Amino acid sequence: MNTAELIYQKAKALPEVEAREILDFMEFLESKRRGESETAYLLQEPANARRLLAADNIRAGRSIEERELLPDD
Repeated sequence: MNTAELIYQKAKALPEVEAREILDFMEFLESKRRGESETAYLLQEPANARRLLAADNIRAGRSIEERELLPDD
């Protein structure tokens, strides 16, 4: 049995949530192989974009509410 078949067999036995995590990781690896940065990959999901914005705000010492009140840079 080759590696792809082993992955398939193991994935079939996983709960849906865990199988989705494995699929997400595989898609991440594909994006790296295409030369995309980790940030570009993460920004494909709107929820991740919001999380990254929140992290930027935290690093800058602002809450999200404060950031919404500031003019665009």
